[in-house]
Amino acid sequence: METRKILSQVVLVLVTVLCWLYGLHLYTEANRPLLQQDHSPLASVSSAPLGPSSDHLPVLGDSNDGVLTFIHASDVHISKYIPQGGLIHFLHFLHTAVPLISPRLVAVTGDLTDGKDQQKLISLQQPDEWRAYQRALDSSGVKTRFNGTFYRDQRGNHDCFNVFASDSADNYFNTYSAAKEVGGYFLEIKESFGSYAFVASDGCPRHGFARPLNFFGYLDAHGMQLLEGRLERAKGSNHTFLLNHYPVSTMLYGRYNQTFAQLVRGVSVFLCGHLHQLVGGIGAQLQAYKAREGYWELEIGDMKEHALYRVYGVDHDLVSFVDVTLPVGRLPMPNPQMLDAAVPVKPLPHPPVVLVTNPKDARYLLPQHEPLGIMRRSTHIRALVWADSNITKVDMKIDGIAHPHPAVFRGKQTTDAHGDTVKTPLWVAPWDPAQYDDGRLHELEVTATDAQGKSTSARIPFHFSPEPVPLDNDSRGGWIMRQSFPDIFRVSGLISYLLMSVLLVIVPRLYYLALAEPRAWMAARTLAHHKDEARIRHLASAVMRGDIVNPFTLAKLGLALVGEQTKFLVATQFTAQVYFASLGPFFYPAYFFTMALACLPLFTGLLIPSAGPLGVGSVYAYGIYIAGEWAPLLDSWTYALASIIALAVLLVYLPVAAAPPALFYSPYASSGKPWYRGVAVRLAVVVYCVVYLGLPTLMTVYTYGFASILLGYSRAWLFVAASVALYVLDWRPSAARNVAYVQVPSPASGVRQEE
Repeated sequence: METRKILSQVVLVLVTVLCWLYGLHLYTEANRPLLQQDHSPLASVSSAPLGPSSDHLPVLGDSNDGVLTFIHASDVHISKYIPQGGLIHFLHFLHTAVPLISPRLVAVTGDLTDGKDQQKLISLQQPDEWRAYQRALDSSGVKTRFNGTFYRDQRGNHDCFNVFASDSADNYFNTYSAAKEVGGYFLEIKESFGSYAFVASDGCPRHGFARPLNFFGYLDAHGMQLLEGRLERAKGSNHTFLLNHYPVSTMLYGRYNQTFAQLVRGVSVFLCGHLHQLVGGIGAQLQAYKAREGYWELEIGDMKEHALYRVYGVDHDLVSFVDVTLPVGRLPMPNPQMLDAAVPVKPLPHPPVVLVTNPKDARYLLPQHEPLGIMRRSTHIRALVWADSNITKVDMKIDGIAHPHPAVFRGKQTTDAHGDTVKTPLWVAPWDPAQYDDGRLHELEVTATDAQGKSTSARIPFHFSPEPVPLDNDSRGGWIMRQSFPDIFRVSGLISYLLMSVLLVIVPRLYYLALAEPRAWMAARTLAHHKDEARIRHLASAVMRGDIVNPFTLAKLGLALVGEQTKFLVATQFTAQVYFASLGPFFYPAYFFTMALACLPLFTGLLIPSAGPLGVGSVYAYGIYIAGEWAPLLDSWTYALASIIALAVLLVYLPVAAAPPALFYSPYASSGKPWYRGVAVRLAVVVYCVVYLGLPTLMTVYTYGFASILLGYSRAWLFVAASVALYVLDWRPSAARNVAYVQVPSPASGVRQEE
């Protein structure tokens, strides 16, 4: 018998180690696409020197030279099924905002179309949506301005839903977009006062999976090679702007010759979209300064529902911006015609847009890339004011006091040989910056009023220190932007899995196999639990009697009660886990699902329906295996973490439900059922399984086909096994309790009872 137990322990440990080693092999293979594939090193992309010299730059006075403007927008989500926002916002953006600002560049960072069915469950590329996007661009003429360098777009995750490869017929981005090529782009804008590089990276997966497996992005070794090459070309530019649909926190970056953190040391601003301001205000300000690398990451809210766009002004290499909401009235603007929405006959009346460029907003300083010293040498306050009618006045206040010098217009409008125009509506007012160079934070307010009475005010804090003023926006999105969700999900997934498998499965089984007399051990544990329970009842009675008036004594008793209750719960949980480990028909399925999470697919299904049989793939914890290659997509880690949590909850509850209550509570001192045997608790567990396992399983089947049930080891199979176990152990508990022999001592006579 002892030999058999030892052999069982060895087999358990050996099988566990083999499963984990195979899981480690799968993890290595899944991440191989992120690593360098060949050796053709580029020159390193070095960081910009701290505090670029401002000595060679002209004084910031009343000259209208040295100003570059561009617009950033994102997440248009043109939809054939949603009767508001989306296309109608985009049309007004192209026919109202773009002519009003008339910048040098308009950059849209993805999610051009919505790519979903009418129920918003199935994802597929809709040709009608793409044609509507193309018509909108054609009607505005943005694609042809400045020899095709005026308007640049790129893909978002919705634009690659259900797209097997970049050359697939379903990749309508190649046909209907302005860029017409996946993989991002490099654009250099050369002006008389400097050159400015715009580098776009495409974080969409190589294979565009149907939702919901398409929220996070990644750049494999090839994508990193492209990024390195483009950033190498950008060296020497006054500023480099990096554009991507996904924020850095939702991206998994590989490595070619350098890591992403090394590459972006030459980047001034990272522009992105994707998160749509999230919900409940937690994404109202998705911005973060990455001090170590020296760049600002600035996410823009969506065009789809919030009708937002952002205007940037680079004034003598000081980078400023202002967020603007389209004046469409109700948000989102109704669009009953949907994809047949008519091109606006005339622009919407637009309030003035005010962007202060000197002094610069102290919250968004770029000490590694901007010549901040020119603010101290400046002679004028500078602000760009766009308006659709004549500006009648521009008022300025510093620290609430009216500025003594009036603002005057020094703007210009430049037109190239092809008739393409850029507006620089500059307003200036003389000032002496030395008056405010006192180490304190000051506030500048600029208010512009047009001839129609429309007015806009802009307030910015400013100082002359090289360090940015903290945004204090953690509750509004700053915390999210500073995180690395790839690290969070992978580390939390690994730790939670190891804790679950070791503490809830492997150790209880090994402990049970090591017991010489399991029944005697169980009887001893029963006596110990009954004593602990009696002590808890005594303490609870003392606290609840009400005859103790000394608050310190009452507090000590309360703490003692909490401590004893905690000790009791931990001890009884361990007893229940060992008891459960003795029930072979239930332990071995639990062990199978635990090991399956490490070395088997969570499920297999038609992940890219448009590709037919080629679109069949397997979702592992570490990534997705499809068409003979791995996609290290972070979405799979979220699926795995959800399965780990579901299994862990079951492995905590089922052993307690399976164990006879007499193991923990004396039947001679307790009356009625324990609290966890109540109908409400048992129903809550059933609802949890249905909501947390059943409904996601149905969604997986609806999205990825019936095969995801047959081969859904950690989804559909786990739901079925959990349902059976709950029925047998929780709703018909006597069947389980007869499996083991538990002796409950009688306090009166020493007679032993069986349950």
